[in-house]
Amino acid sequence: VIFGAWSDRVGRKWIMLSGMLLGIIFYRPIYQTFLDDTSVENYDKIPVLSAAANSAKLTPISDMGDSLRTIETHVKLANGMQFTKVQTDTISAIKGISPSMEMVKDKVLPTPIFWKFVGLIFFQILLVTMVYGPIAAFLVELFPTKIRYTSMSLPYHIGNGVFGGLVPFIATLIASFAGSTPLSGLWYPIGIATLSLIIGTIYLSNKADESIND
Repeated sequence: VIFGAWSDRVGRKWIMLSGMLLGIIFYRPIYQTFLDDTSVENYDKIPVLSAAANSAKLTPISDMGDSLRTIETHVKLANGMQFTKVQTDTISAIKGISPSMEMVKDKVLPTPIFWKFVGLIFFQILLVTMVYGPIAAFLVELFPTKIRYTSMSLPYHIGNGVFGGLVPFIATLIASFAGSTPLSGLWYPIGIATLSLIIGTIYLSNKADESIND
């Protein structure tokens, strides 16, 4: 509502393009912060208040006497961070114990980190509203009345349904490539936003308060 009303006074174009530009700049730093602040390895210097391990759970996996041994340890740190370490070992009747990598689940973030994440998520929502606030009026102003319904509906739903709807699939696909990182999938939405920013800067006009009754 705020950005839509603002666009009535100053125009649609630069508000929408500013939202895209800020997304291009800040998406990777934001999600890198999410990764860093939830990584247990980054808290290794924080004193441990408690570490309570549950009794080992054995799960048979073969008729040869092999089994999985699972031990869960609930850890609480001095800064309020809590998580559960899951250690799963393979116990073989022939090879003995083969330890596996530890997994971490059930993370509870410290209060300051939690509210920092809330602020970062709100900032991303703000960027979305910078585009979505003016876009309805922008599309209405873009086409004459007799072709408006089809002309604004088709590109809008292609953009949201095809390019937007494929974000989870394409981002996951990119992240599965050799040499990729957990944030590699962000290059797809960043690339689309960059392309939209370039095209919009060159070809869009800064329409505001135009008559739509033509």
